[in-house]
Amino acid sequence: MLWLIPWGVLIVLPSALTLSALSPAGRESWHKFGKIRVYAIICMIVVLLIGGFAPTSNPRSPSEWGQPLFTENPNAPLYPAGQQYTWLMLPMDGGLNVEIVQSLTLRTPHQFSKLASASSTLTIADIFDMQQSRLAQAVQLLDEQIVFDIDEDEMLLSPIKDKKTHTYDTGGENLELDIRLYELRSLTLSSDPQGIKVGEVFCAAHSSWGGELDILVVVRPVGHTGLASDRYVEGLTVHWILAK
Repeated sequence: MLWLIPWGVLIVLPSALTLSALSPAGRESWHKFGKIRVYAIICMIVVLLIGGFAPTSNPRSPSEWGQPLFTENPNAPLYPAGQQYTWLMLPMDGGLNVEIVQSLTLRTPHQFSKLASASSTLTIADIFDMQQSRLAQAVQLLDEQIVFDIDEDEMLLSPIKDKKTHTYDTGGENLELDIRLYELRSLTLSSDPQGIKVGEVFCAAHSSWGGELDILVVVRPVGHTGLASDRYVEGLTVHWILAK
């Protein structure tokens, strides 16, 4: 079921428990075999959690981007397992069109199916604010390129209301990816508890069978022309898609 059902164990386990509680035969079975079932459920959850430590494949690395500046992130959480490459892309004219690009591969222990895996993982990351630690490296790089000082420990990601998917033309086919947009807000540059906007963060995700997710993250400062003209980071995302 974990290979077929979207959201995996987050749907399968509550649904199975609910059905067994509603069924008279299920309730009777719980009275007889309750301890055994509890042990089985605990063992399944433990196995799934341990699976989150399984190594992942290398992140996508388009040849057009050259060698990544970093191939690891010391700020990344230990769980779930993942790898991350980071590039710093500077404009030729020395302007504000700076881009910090990150390519990640993450383990998704809650779901082995690729169906809605990207959507569920991005939603879970939003709920538990899991992006902050992985974003610290990008904020440090952004701080070196802009005129005002920002602190990676005093940043807020504020979701932007926008569509949840976008279709990219890769030349031979169209591919729909789950996407998210966030305002990057500094809490140290303003007395406003919501901070002041210093940039935007774009995320795109592509899932695969077996519990692994590829994620593209692009951080752009306020003043970057692409925030208006290239909202969904078409060029970089197509490079990333084709770098299989």
